[in-house]
Amino acid sequence: MIPLRGAAARGLIPWVTLGLILANVLVFLYTLHIGPQATLNLFLKGGAVPAKLSQLKLLSRGSLSLLATMFISLFLHASWLHLIGNLWFLWVFGEALEDDLGHGRFLLFYLFSGFFACLFHVLASSKLSAPLIGASGAIAGVMGAYLLRLPQSPILTLMFWRLRLETTQVPAFVWLLIWLGLQFYGLRQGGPVAWVAHLGGFATGLFAVTLFTPVQAPQTVAEVLKPPARRRPGKNRKKPSSGGKGGLKEPRSAVRPRTEHR
Repeated sequence: MIPLRGAAARGLIPWVTLGLILANVLVFLYTLHIGPQATLNLFLKGGAVPAKLSQLKLLSRGSLSLLATMFISLFLHASWLHLIGNLWFLWVFGEALEDDLGHGRFLLFYLFSGFFACLFHVLASSKLSAPLIGASGAIAGVMGAYLLRLPQSPILTLMFWRLRLETTQVPAFVWLLIWLGLQFYGLRQGGPVAWVAHLGGFATGLFAVTLFTPVQAPQTVAEVLKPPARRRPGKNRKKPSSGGKGGLKEPRSAVRPRTEHR
């Protein structure tokens, strides 16, 4: 199964989602342009290194530049496969969530999720000197929020069924639970993938998205105490029949107009 697209935005063009995709592509093309050695140096300087971040002292010299790597690393990718895999899921799940939260809130939420995904990775691997790169932690936060906000939203999915390719709609929670199970399986197997960052980002999105949802204006005391409006008695009263006792009789010569109903 391959997810093709999530729920389409109802009212807003997903400018932030498209902008994030474009920014990641441009940075990756830049790394291809500067060559492997310069790219490696960029990863070492711009990537989030747990061994350095775990020793961070606030207000010390260089602390801001070190903290900045937790955001810069979200735009660095090691290969086409790494880039396309991340941006594919950002497109599938980002569009509807941006429509739900709004442009500004979605961007702040994306960066917030990426920061805490990186923080979880640092706490789990504080002595690791390899830099953490990639947008997967922030995108995992988007997916966690999607599970809470839009669990029944249909995901257009390409499936190989009955010896042919077909498209069908799969509820979002099915895809998200499958993805979550794969993360726990990967965590158990180990490897170079930052599984803790994925799970940390997902948990951040799931439990913190309510901080970024639009808030309705609270009612004033006067509005709360205001009694409900009473219905006025209807003005249309039953008219006496024209043929009853005491009623007016219609002259025989009167001709009733003819009406037609379609």
